[in-house]
Amino acid sequence: MDASAGETAVPRSSRHQEAADLKATLKHLRTEPRGWVFSLKLALCAALTGAGVALALQPILWCRILGVILTGAMFAHAAELQHETLHNLAFRSRRANTVSGIVLGLPMLISFAAYRATHMRHHRDLGTPMNREFFDYGDQYGARGDRSRLAVALDQVVRFSMAHHYVFFVANLGRSLLGRDIPGENAVVSRRIRRDHFLAAAGVAALGALTWWTGQAVILWVWLLPLLLVAAPVHAVIELPEHYQCETLNRDPFANTRTIRSNQLAMWFTNGNNYHVEHHLMPNLPIERLPALHTEVRDRIRYFHTGYLDFFVKLLRK
Repeated sequence: MDASAGETAVPRSSRHQEAADLKATLKHLRTEPRGWVFSLKLALCAALTGAGVALALQPILWCRILGVILTGAMFAHAAELQHETLHNLAFRSRRANTVSGIVLGLPMLISFAAYRATHMRHHRDLGTPMNREFFDYGDQYGARGDRSRLAVALDQVVRFSMAHHYVFFVANLGRSLLGRDIPGENAVVSRRIRRDHFLAAAGVAALGALTWWTGQAVILWVWLLPLLLVAAPVHAVIELPEHYQCETLNRDPFANTRTIRSNQLAMWFTNGNNYHVEHHLMPNLPIERLPALHTEVRDRIRYFHTGYLDFFVKLLRK
């Protein structure tokens, strides 16, 4: 598939082996995870989430609307922070990565264990027909084929509502309650997935109990509305550019993945997800080192945009 207008093309001779060889020349970029950096990220996320919840519980409508938006945005941001823990890049301790990853996934009902298992396979299988991602949007990569505009539009409704994800969560919660293993996962991973689903269900139950005890719609304003109206579509927006309409049957990360060089605010909010080619090239590189890696490889990147707005404007024009 040709690069879209405005994207930087590199010779198609760049292949998976070349990328592997390139990694050997970039070892100088590797550093150990700095836990204090991620701790600051967690603290800021927690503070902004707390502010959002406080606003959402105010009796003034405009405060509640602002609170829903801020809380939902932080739910989506937490999912991006969780991605860092999947790779054990947040802390040096595997246990610390696991605990923080579990907590970060709770607002959006994202099982750390399920996400991690699927995501590691995604890194392994990207560029092959075996590739699957944890967040299933139906039309994952924009292969429109002969479908009508209406069918494509319905695909996007499913994508931005994240309906598949929540159906998947409910199905796995049912399996967990019945003590069953998760399809495609071994007994150990299935046990960890059941743990995550029980914790998420307990959190929802606690919010429900608080709603009943206070007589106010707490669960609606501080979780359900932020989740459905803000977090889900925002998370889908962040994820959409990663591989959408790239060469996803090509093993070369410069061809199957997209990078967006955006502003500092977007990089913070997406937790470096905009440097996605760089992440797939060196998935064990700490997130804060991705801009340095981008400087080294930017001329090789086939699918590139100068900002998220640039990507979506060009996408809508197609």
